[in-house]
Amino acid sequence: MSVLRPLDKLPGLNTATILLVGTEDALLQQLAEAMLKEDCTSELKVHLAKSLPLPSNVNRPRIDLIVFVVNLHSKHSLRNVEESLRHVDATFFLGKVSFLATGDRRLSSHHGAAPGPHAADLRRPCAQRLSPEPAVPAAEL
Repeated sequence: MSVLRPLDKLPGLNTATILLVGTEDALLQQLAEAMLKEDCTSELKVHLAKSLPLPSNVNRPRIDLIVFVVNLHSKHSLRNVEESLRHVDATFFLGKVSFLATGDRRLSSHHGAAPGPHAADLRRPCAQRLSPEPAVPAAEL
């Protein structure tokens, strides 16, 4: 098991490989299917992982983008992403990593407590409405 590095493999010709990392299999699968339905000039490959590190004994293509999917109503989801980030080389963060926050008020029956009372604020489009307080106090992590 190793750290993912952005330039450890040569790129494929007209091919982009995206790695979706998250704890919710159904959501990752739905997102992957939606991405693959889009019409693009290059070949798009989407791989799914619950967490990092990936097994090192598998022959895999170069990963061009990592998308971490975080459910705002699940501490487990947040912790999973935090632990997975340890296995990503710092140079990946120069335009090759993104975070997708999911969650809805209707998820009241979802497992785990909400990360904080300001989770709903993160869905608002206006940045000036965000609270200056962190969504998850450091003491709760």
